[in-house]
Amino acid sequence: MDVFKRINEIVEKTNIDDFRIDSYTGDNLLITGSFDFAYYHEVEVEFHEVMYLSLPVLFSNPLFRLASVDEIEVVRKFIAVGDRHTVFCIEAESDASFEKIPFYVVAESVRLREGTVYYYEREHLEENERIADWVKRKS
Repeated sequence: MDVFKRINEIVEKTNIDDFRIDSYTGDNLLITGSFDFAYYHEVEVEFHEVMYLSLPVLFSNPLFRLASVDEIEVVRKFIAVGDRHTVFCIEAESDASFEKIPFYVVAESVRLREGTVYYYEREHLEENERIADWVKRKS
């Protein structure tokens, strides 16, 4: 199943509607999605070999898709898009507007991970559940 088709299905059919940039290393961009960021996130969208980013840190109700030909031309005004890279579009609401605005990520590839990542220590994890790497564990 197409990554964006699946992530859009998740946004449409669940209560996961808030997203944020979790990390950006200069090469890889990790976006997480949740209903309640205080305790966990349930979706990770990771872009690899990112060369351009136009996205607010927090956004909601996104629609993930490939950029149109016209949108690619707009992005090319800022950077040279090579054959290895794809222009991805995320239409989303942000603090600036309740209307969906197109934002762009230019990267080589994208990957979706589903499963609950808890922000606290807990026992008896189920399949597709894990504790966030940054949570301090009891010794």
